Amino acid sequence: MTKKVTKIEPVRHKVMHELRPKKRVCAYCRVSTDSTKQHTSYVAQVEYYKSYIGKREEWEFAGIFADEAKSGTQVKSRDEFIRMMKECENGNIDIIVTKSVTRFARNTIDSIEAIRKLKALGVTIYFEKENINTMSEQSEQMLTILSSIAQGESESISTNNRWGIQKRFRDGSYNLGCVAYGYTKDEDGELIINEDEAATVRRIFQDYLNGKGSYVIARDLTNDNVPPVRTAETWNDSVVKGILQNPIYEGDLILQKTYTTEVLPYTKKINRGEMPQFFIKDNHEPIITREQGQMVREIYEYRRKQMGIDDSGKYQNRYELSSKIICEECGGTFRRQKIYIGKPYEKIQWSCKNHLNSKENCKMKAIREDIIKSAYLTMWNKLVSNYTYILIPLLDSLKNLRTCKSQEDDIENLNHKIMELTEQSHILSRVVQKGYMDSALFIQKQNALNIEIEETKKKRNSLLDSNGFTKEIEGTIRLLEIIKYNPEIMDTYDENLLAHTVDHVIIGQSGTITFKLINGLKLAERISKGGEDT
Repeated sequence: MTKKVTKIEPVRHKVMHELRPKKRVCAYCRVSTDSTKQHTSYVAQVEYYKSYIGKREEWEFAGIFADEAKSGTQVKSRDEFIRMMKECENGNIDIIVTKSVTRFARNTIDSIEAIRKLKALGVTIYFEKENINTMSEQSEQMLTILSSIAQGESESISTNNRWGIQKRFRDGSYNLGCVAYGYTKDEDGELIINEDEAATVRRIFQDYLNGKGSYVIARDLTNDNVPPVRTAETWNDSVVKGILQNPIYEGDLILQKTYTTEVLPYTKKINRGEMPQFFIKDNHEPIITREQGQMVREIYEYRRKQMGIDDSGKYQNRYELSSKIICEECGGTFRRQKIYIGKPYEKIQWSCKNHLNSKENCKMKAIREDIIKSAYLTMWNKLVSNYTYILIPLLDSLKNLRTCKSQEDDIENLNHKIMELTEQSHILSRVVQKGYMDSALFIQKQNALNIEIEETKKKRNSLLDSNGFTKEIEGTIRLLEIIKYNPEIMDTYDENLLAHTVDHVIIGQSGTITFKLINGLKLAERISKGGEDT
């Protein structure tokens, strides 16, 4: 029996054509960043594409999207490209006309992803130079090849530029593009002192030597309406610390403190020993003396130790709650403050640092320290009373989930190695501070140690990831041991107990304090509104 087959013709194209008889066509291009040529370039391209699109009766001009020609290597850096994509998503564009594949994107992945996304939206891209229409069947293969070639050319140019820069580093002929605050450049590209900014630099160093901290210095500069550094919007403690730690003010120069990755997408990273650095002593006129610089470094290191800051710049146990309190609203950490100082009712409170900077950015109110301690005491007593129903079943479940135990010895050995290498780094720092080692040699050896520490940590972390729930299991066992030796209900707060059992304290707007324990378990306690201060 012959089957009767009826063909159902597609109607979408016909209906869309009836609704929109003319295709809405836009153009995408990149214009020169040269301010003297940018306007002329933009006007010329607008006129060209208006004429080009206007010649087609079935086309309707839908505007031009033009980014500055800084780089076509990353789509995310192009505001007009992103705006054009949104217009396509909103159904306002049917066809995009662009000069060539290289003008659209030099990053193969971004280029193909954008093309596929537009094809899914029914938007056609026409590349004039290559005469390619993305709606054709062979277009993606050709575009992949052409985009790869364009990306290769970009990476080749980047490699050549990088080689030229490093050559100038080696022979000392490199001219800084952006000079440090306090300096400017003469007609030969050499660093010379900017006296107005240098006065502020000297003030910062002198204030620090007189006992002021970086936060107070930044506050005073803001209150005195001192213009901030060129790379920052306002004075803050991190900007002040950056100035205090920069050897440029002693007349020395370290080149290649940052580097750009060799492959797309290009990203700038801090040089922690991946690339060579170049130290030039007495490169230019200093703003401060070497004696001042050395004293600042000694004070800075002393304060770091007193405040319990480790090599990564994080606070470690200055107070039992330091760096532990997290804002639920903005994710910022809380800062310790004294209120009603000198009064009989003097109190300590903790405030979100983002709230202190701007109440518009974070509306989280401060909370008194005694309220946090009281909430912890309540939480801990509940846990001690019910640990057999909470921690023991949790430990059994975690052990059943764990995938492997064989790497534990390797993890322990790697932890020992990390501690040994870190100690070597500390010894090296003490040696150079006493003047027993040349600064350039110190940087070289320090970078080598940092690389070895980083690689050892990677191996350790890889084993930890594959071992599964190690932190949670170890934390739960530790909690059970603490409860074993402290089984009684507590009447008073114990700061050592909190330091050893709590990872973070999360303060919420809803009147709750959540304690994230060392095994990842979160236990919350409600607090009265009286425990909050403005």
